[in-house]
Amino acid sequence: MSVSFDQCAPYLSVTLCKAKAGKAPSPENLIDAVRDVSKEIADRKEFERPRFIAARKPVVTKGGTVYAWVHYVEKRPPSWFTGDGVTDVLNHLVVVAQRGSLYALLFSDNGLRNAIARKIGSIAKGALSGVERFSSTQINKAFVESQVRTLWLSGTHRRSVIKADSKILAGMELETSLDPLGDQSYYFSSVRSTMPLVEGDRSTIIGASPSGGRLWIGPTKSSDDFTKLIDAIFVRAAKHMDNKDRSERPLPILASPSIDLKGVEQPYDIAFIVPERAGDADGTDVDGELRWLHQFGDAARFEITAAAGSPNFEVDVFWSETKLGRLAYEFEPASTHKSDVRLRSRKINGFDGNEVEKALLKICEAPENLTIYFDTGHTYSRGLFYETQFRDARFEDWDWVRMDRDNTIVENEKPLDGRRFAVESVGAANDKSLFGLVARHWPNMDVRGKPTGWLVCDDGAMESADFIHLDDACNPPELTLIHVKGSGSGDAKRNLSVSDYEVVVGQAVKNLRHVDRGLLVDKLSANARGVLKDAVWFNGERQKDRKALLRVLKRLGSNLKTKVVVFQPRVRRSVFNDIRKKMDNGKHNVAVRRMQQLDTLLLGARADCFSLGASFAVMADGDDL
Repeated sequence: MSVSFDQCAPYLSVTLCKAKAGKAPSPENLIDAVRDVSKEIADRKEFERPRFIAARKPVVTKGGTVYAWVHYVEKRPPSWFTGDGVTDVLNHLVVVAQRGSLYALLFSDNGLRNAIARKIGSIAKGALSGVERFSSTQINKAFVESQVRTLWLSGTHRRSVIKADSKILAGMELETSLDPLGDQSYYFSSVRSTMPLVEGDRSTIIGASPSGGRLWIGPTKSSDDFTKLIDAIFVRAAKHMDNKDRSERPLPILASPSIDLKGVEQPYDIAFIVPERAGDADGTDVDGELRWLHQFGDAARFEITAAAGSPNFEVDVFWSETKLGRLAYEFEPASTHKSDVRLRSRKINGFDGNEVEKALLKICEAPENLTIYFDTGHTYSRGLFYETQFRDARFEDWDWVRMDRDNTIVENEKPLDGRRFAVESVGAANDKSLFGLVARHWPNMDVRGKPTGWLVCDDGAMESADFIHLDDACNPPELTLIHVKGSGSGDAKRNLSVSDYEVVVGQAVKNLRHVDRGLLVDKLSANARGVLKDAVWFNGERQKDRKALLRVLKRLGSNLKTKVVVFQPRVRRSVFNDIRKKMDNGKHNVAVRRMQQLDTLLLGARADCFSLGASFAVMADGDDL
């Protein structure tokens, strides 16, 4: 059956493009290119090729806009069917609209739309090579306004069980309900906001996906309704997409993608994203072969050598003190679109000791496993660059402990026998690790006083904390969860690092549920007969098991004072005070940006602790006390 353009009232969802310099393919040529792609897809999937129905008038001009369109029929088996003889018949529509140098491409088949979007910008010949999608900035300027109704958010932060990778928000004015601290590490992949599409007309809710150059409005009532909306889109796009007075950041609280590599340099830190831990409910690792990977994630250390004036760098990769090898990372614009960036990696040396090191090489080479921080304020996360505008909100709950009084080795989290946690050595006179310092002196760390109260080590898979301290002599009793992490650098002049805190703060928030006495008793009881059974101290004396501590915990009521402490000595008080002075004087250098990022991380953790009635503090190196 032949249909006319006047009978077409499609759902309005279009990919916006513009002609490349010196090129202006006709809508008819673009339709022909779409036909060819649809046939390629059918051949690749071994489907019957689509049948294109001859249109009564395949090219229509309305109000200065040219429309080329085609109706076609596909036959393919249902997605749920594996046999022969059952076929779905699908009628689809493609419309290509052109007004001057602007194009709008509409597809009723999302699969074909995505295939064409991938072709645009990557193909060197033919009609599709003559156009390019709108950039994220152009979509933001033209089609993202106030009264945001829906946001699709994706995170630039390290993947973590305590913060969603992505989330969808809905409301009346989401721009006013975003959390300036909690949401600033997210960017929006899609948005629905309110604006008058035609000046003087009533407001319309328009959806936009900036990275795909796409926007949508919804069903149209008639062909005239459809063409009227297309004309309004072209007029608004021409007026606003390159307007310097329009904001490139319509939602400034959120992270925004960088459209190119300009201004991105001085990489200073890498965070390694450890794949999800495999384990069952009681914390037993069901796949012993994964243990080395999580051990590497806990002890991974990266020493960066940056290339001057460039985002590129080389890095020495360490497993604790063991150097695995050296890698080079280089960024370049991707061929698919000028706003995309590709990260290439290559081995310079090393990573050839055994099969584990070869596997780690593949993990370190994969961009999705790395978050890279730059002194220019950019973050590279899972394949994209983002720029976060950190707020000047300050975390002030620091406890300072001088680390050089008894030769404590700030890089050593725990005593090791090779790579094995030597739990029997914790707290011994020759234990110069952070675990040893806690066991010998908590809670009197600053003066290296005698330890008091109950202390138990719960380090390991599915831990509640590295240590749990109970002071049952005070009123009310005080329960403290202590999370310990070695500094990534033992240099006496070391600077502040954000990634040193990300892992341990994430662990602290993840295990917040154990501030509940009942859950903690269950957890400590579950592994009371394992290798940690005698890693228990009362007033500094090591006990043979946990039985007495568990009896004390069970007798306690619900009236407990609870606290979470992160012990990570990477920050030095002298450096901290110097940066705070710079912030007070309005300076915005490299160190200030790092401090703002760390403030944001710690303020978020404190808010999570407060929500469960627990206080939160960070213990670091009081080197100038």
